[in-house]
Amino acid sequence: MLVNVAGMTMAHSRNFQRATPFFILKDKTVVKIFINPVQVKHIFLADDNNKMIFGGYVGWIHTKEMNKAIDKIKQEFTEEAM
Repeated sequence: MLVNVAGMTMAHSRNFQRATPFFILKDKTVVKIFINPVQVKHIFLADDNNKMIFGGYVGWIHTKEMNKAIDKIKQEFTEEAM
């Protein structure tokens, strides 16, 4: 889903440790977000041992699309509140 977002570019792991956990998926994958000093949003996925399994970012023009993908992932792959 994330790789299909227009403008998605694979991110270097150097920002992985700076990313903040955003939510956790049913399979214990942690979705982490990092916004760099020029406001470029990065998304990282970490396994339950905090190892990076995906990292990507988009330019400003595609941020809205990435946010929609993140919202869809959260809706489809997290536990629903009771």
